[in-house]
Amino acid sequence: MGEECAEVVVRINHPRLDRVFHYRIPEGTEKPQPGSRVTVPFGPRTVEGWVIGYSEPDPEISLREIAGITDVEPDFTEELLELARWMSGYYLHPMGEILDKISPPPKPKRPIQVFASPPVSPKVQPHELVLTVEQQIALDKIKKSLLCRDHSRFLLYGVTGSGKTEVYLRAAEAALVAGRQVLYLVPEIGLTPQKKQIFQERFGEQVAVWHHRLAGREKYRTWEGVRNGKLRVLIGPRSAVFAPFCELGLIIIDEEHDSAYKQQEKPYYHARQVALWRARYNSAAIILGSATPSLESYASAAWGRMEVLSMKKRPAGRSLPVVNVVDLRQEPAGRLSFLSEYLIEQIRLRLERKEQVILFLNRRGFAPLIYCPVCGDVIKCKNCSISLIYHKQTKDLRCHYCNAVRPLPGSCPSCGSTKKLRFLGVGIQRVEKEIVNLLPEARVVRLDFDTTRRKGDFQRILGSFARREADILLGTQMVTKGHDFPGVTLVGVLNADLSLNLPDYRSAEHTFQLLKQVSGRAGRGATPGEVVVQTLNPNHYSIRTACLGGDEFFYREEAYRRRSLGYPPLAI
Repeated sequence: MGEECAEVVVRINHPRLDRVFHYRIPEGTEKPQPGSRVTVPFGPRTVEGWVIGYSEPDPEISLREIAGITDVEPDFTEELLELARWMSGYYLHPMGEILDKISPPPKPKRPIQVFASPPVSPKVQPHELVLTVEQQIALDKIKKSLLCRDHSRFLLYGVTGSGKTEVYLRAAEAALVAGRQVLYLVPEIGLTPQKKQIFQERFGEQVAVWHHRLAGREKYRTWEGVRNGKLRVLIGPRSAVFAPFCELGLIIIDEEHDSAYKQQEKPYYHARQVALWRARYNSAAIILGSATPSLESYASAAWGRMEVLSMKKRPAGRSLPVVNVVDLRQEPAGRLSFLSEYLIEQIRLRLERKEQVILFLNRRGFAPLIYCPVCGDVIKCKNCSISLIYHKQTKDLRCHYCNAVRPLPGSCPSCGSTKKLRFLGVGIQRVEKEIVNLLPEARVVRLDFDTTRRKGDFQRILGSFARREADILLGTQMVTKGHDFPGVTLVGVLNADLSLNLPDYRSAEHTFQLLKQVSGRAGRGATPGEVVVQTLNPNHYSIRTACLGGDEFFYREEAYRRRSLGYPPLAI
């Protein structure tokens, strides 16, 4: 028998070091548990790493001893270690990089108290909402899965406003009564306060939020509360999928189609795939909810890998909005406004009725192209070779890929001409300026990345709109997700073609999803809603099906095109 040694993954992100290194346990030292953080000699220096297991190394290897154990409590549960191994193989990332990503927040120097939650006793609503038939059928199937612990996968395919949130709440209640924890994923950090309020009204202080903007002590308190089971419901964006649950029973992925669940920086991962792995490991039920499921989930359901729970109707008293398509090619020649005559007329009508309006344009900034009128060159980012976007508020040029910023030059960088540079195209700041000039009596607020940079900006803007302190909410795709404003009776999409022109094989799918999602913000109160979609390509199948109905036709057409071109998830 050889000597059993610790398998250590060092905390150095380098592909050549993506393997385990064996270290002896110092004599008289208790064996650290797998998942523990340690310091080890590595060449001429000492580095941090994690013990991920024990094995007997090759007798010819020269062994060194662990220098020290950082903490008695392991950083990772057995499940999180297995998850890191799976992610390392699935996403082809060094395991040290994965462990670094999912490691717990630093422990505060001063001790903190993690308050125990009261026994599970969901609050009784004085006028409890009566579920529709579709809601009840969906809930019954989810409850059955929770009781059987059979790791069922559900695609909750419900139109906007059909009451998916109420199904989530009652499914969470069933999981809590069974003594299990709940993970509720949302696509954006900005949605967490709204969801937290809804869940806390039902379940009290056993609900917590997790995201990277939390203060250090709050992060640690939440992490520990989830690990020891004191916190029972966790709400957060994609990073919350790595929380150290001790008894995970239900995972809910709201707006599962959203691209925000995909991590765009190293280590790359998709929260939906990670959540599916964790659900399987814990024999937990998982609900993927959306009014516009991703083609991957739709195909998975068609192949029998998950069960579809359909909710095609809104509750009684709430109808789906009427959708009107405006062909911009038919607008009067020489018209300079970004708003069609019909849309302006409908906005004025809503302002007279004291109703609210949402306008959607998925393009930040003031102008997307700045060019020289002499040589015709467009000013581009030096890092990305794409056009820089002019931002009027800060009077600078910005790259929306690498976040590079440069001042607006006084002369052309290519030919040196001092003739004034020209702006081409329209961004959301330019539209805001036009609306203010066109409708001076309207109270307008803008919601995009530039207006929500500081903590609390997102809640402040949406809060003012919810309190009806503003008449028009102008925004990028932030306005399309999960908002419920009963006062909104008109939604205007200013340029439905924008995302169709992106060099992405998913562009038609993204266009379809954006249009369906933003349309669902209208008519969520007692007053019927209307959606006005402005487009230069009204006959494109993604725009026609999103506006006029026919979801199944869209999925069939998109699947056919993906299969013929060899694109996921239907590659030949």
